[in-house]
Formats: sequence, C-alpha cells, structure tokens
Amino acid sequence: MNPVVINGTGCSLIDYLYTDIDFSSEFFARCRSRQTGDGGLSPGGLVFLHDFERFIQMPLETFLRGLAGAKEPTEANLGGPSIVSLVHAAQLLDRRAFRVAFYGHRGRDADGEKIAGILSHVPVDASRYMTMEGRTPFTIVLSDPQYNAGQGERIFINNIGTELEFGPESIDDSFFEAEIVAFGGTALVPRIHDSLRKLASRARREGAIVVVNTVYDFRNQSRNPRLRWPLGDSDETYANIDLLVTDKEEALRLSGKTSVPKALAFFRTLGTGAAVITDGINDVSFYSNGDLFQKMTLGTLPISAAVMNDLSRKSGDRGDTTGCGDNFIGGLIASLAEQVCGGTRRGRFDFIDALILAIASGGFARFYVGGTFLESCPGEKRKNVDYYTGLYKRQLECSGKLKVPSGQLTVRER
Repeated sequence: MNPVVINGTGCSLIDYLYTDIDFSSEFFARCRSRQTGDGGLSPGGLVFLHDFERFIQMPLETFLRGLAGAKEPTEANLGGPSIVSLVHAAQLLDRRAFRVAFYGHRGRDADGEKIAGILSHVPVDASRYMTMEGRTPFTIVLSDPQYNAGQGERIFINNIGTELEFGPESIDDSFFEAEIVAFGGTALVPRIHDSLRKLASRARREGAIVVVNTVYDFRNQSRNPRLRWPLGDSDETYANIDLLVTDKEEALRLSGKTSVPKALAFFRTLGTGAAVITDGINDVSFYSNGDLFQKMTLGTLPISAAVMNDLSRKSGDRGDTTGCGDNFIGGLIASLAEQVCGGTRRGRFDFIDALILAIASGGFARFYVGGTFLESCPGEKRKNVDYYTGLYKRQLECSGKLKVPSGQLTVRER
C-alpha cells in the first residue's frame, strides 16, 4: 500500500532561545512597543529585526547584552510554524505508512548547516528543502517563565532571510501530490503568503486536505494597524481551507472582530471548512461546517489539567512555551493522516479525536525548550504524548465535557 503523503511549506528557521528573561526589567521597558506596529517588543508578539533595530536605535548584539548580559542562548533549535508541526506529525506517525515532506529555502551558511544537522535526526523528507545564497532565517526567542502569573510568555525577533526569495515558482508539481497539504506561518514567507489563495485552491482541486496555521503578521500589522490582516490576495482564500488554526490575537486581527465566537463566525461565513482558535491556558474554541469533520456550530475544550499539574510539581522539568502551538498543529495533522489511512471520508473525520491529540501534543511541548523534540529512538515522542492523551480523555469524561455513546467520544456543543 502506498504511504499517506503530507507535504508542507511555510516558515522554517533557527530559533535562538533565551530563557529566564525578565519582561518587567527596566531595560526591557525601554524596548517595549509604544503603539501597535512601531517595531517595539510586545509579549506574545513578533517583530522583524530591521524594524526592531530601528526602534531601539542599536544593533541586536548590543540589545542582547543589555537584556541577557553575557549569556549565550539557552539553546539553538529548529523552529518555525511549518517545519515544527511537520516534524511533530512525523514523529507521531508510523514511518512505514506515512511520508512527511517540507518544501522551502535555507541559506548556505552555518545556520543552514545547523538545520540540516537537526533534520538528519527527524523523520521528515528534506529533499525539497533547498539551499541558496543568503542568510538562513532565524528568530531570537525571548522567554519569561514568570510572565502571566507564572504561565510564561515569549517574544519573537525575526530575521526573514532567504524566505524573501521563496515563492510559488519554487514549489513543483510534486507538492500537490499529497493527501494533506499544510501551509504554516506563511506571514513570514511573504510571497507564499500573498499567493495562498492560488496554492490552496490548486491543492483542493488535486484532492488534498488543506490545513493552514497562522503566525503573527507583523508585515501587514505595521503597514496599517487599523485594517484586518489579509490571508492571500483576497478573502476567497478562506473557502479553499479545510482546517484553519490560529491563536486568539491572530484570529481577531484576521477577522477584524472583537471576540472569538465572532471570529469563528467570520471564518465560517467565508467558507472555511473548520477553524480552531487557541488562547494560551484558556479553552480551545472551534467549529466545523461538516465538509471535513462532523458538523459542529461551536465547541470548546479545556487545556490538559495533567500537564498543568505536572508543570507545577516538576519545576525542574519545565521547558518553555515555544512551539506549543506548532506541536498542537502537528497533532491535528497526525490525526488527520491516521484517519485518511483508515479510510475516513470527507464529512466523517472525527474532530474531537484530532483535537484531543492536538491538546496533548501542545501540552507535552511545555516539558522541553524550543519546539523541536529530538527523539532518542523512534516512537519516544508518541509514547509521551499518548500518556497525556489518555489522562486528558479521562479529564474530559470526569468533567462531563464528553459523552460516550456507543463507545465513541464526542464533545457536547456549548
């Protein structure tokens, strides 16, 4: 039997992670954003390096010395909403039955070699992850574990590098020969982002399930903070998406709405098959119009209590929140792939099973630094995620959030 193919493109880069940064420090306050889109730092937000250096009027190295002293990054890891989600999906899936591939560009430099080294240890096909002249994209990730009452938060300073050159012409026909096509964090790959409608439309015509997960769109935010962010070149993009995943701030800025239910209604009106909105430690909200998953007007699920309990008891095992959302996406993609492999047809995919795996996946990412987990042996990550998946299912059953007719888990709509 031929393997189920998952092809993805979007943001991939090196994350330089600085943990234990104090967002309440006097030095940080001097670098904090005064108004949206001005290039300053904002907890949970992203800023482009050139805009940030202009805002603070000093080079990045000087800023880092002022903020972190002489400390080197805690870790350098593979990051980016596309590649991290694909790596996680591949680690959860049986490598004999599934093939996961990433399409992108990286620079011919030390960071590009670092990415190649990491990819050699993960089950993702990187044969279409091409090298070119230029700087490999990187992000400085500043993490304050005490922010938000000890829940932690990050700030991203991004150098877009070779992502400026990567466009639709760089993607060959093989990209669309897949059961699942995933676009991740394309706001950091501008030419792909602006072509998202055409790319997603073609993938749908070829019979693929189209998954899109977003990232903070500083480019469009800085262009006009008062306008909602575009996704592709028109709102027709939304009708070509089977599953849209975004966090609360991104959802509100994409939709121009003031609440999560209104944002979900906006996506539904524009024809998106299903949408999920995450909100940190608050409930995950979602809907499905019935095209891919079973129909659901509005549902919510809590985060994993077992993850939060273990984080509070095992402070020495805490990582950071970097990559939680990307691993959440990877869990959704892995569940979709397993359901495709099982012969599930459109309209009958189990949304709740997919979300349960996603929530457990995002939760487990809290126990290591950065988004990419390097396994000591195949199946190690799946074993850890399955542990929290089991506990999470029991949590939902005990809370009455789930009802179990005929042995199948379903969620009560709100």
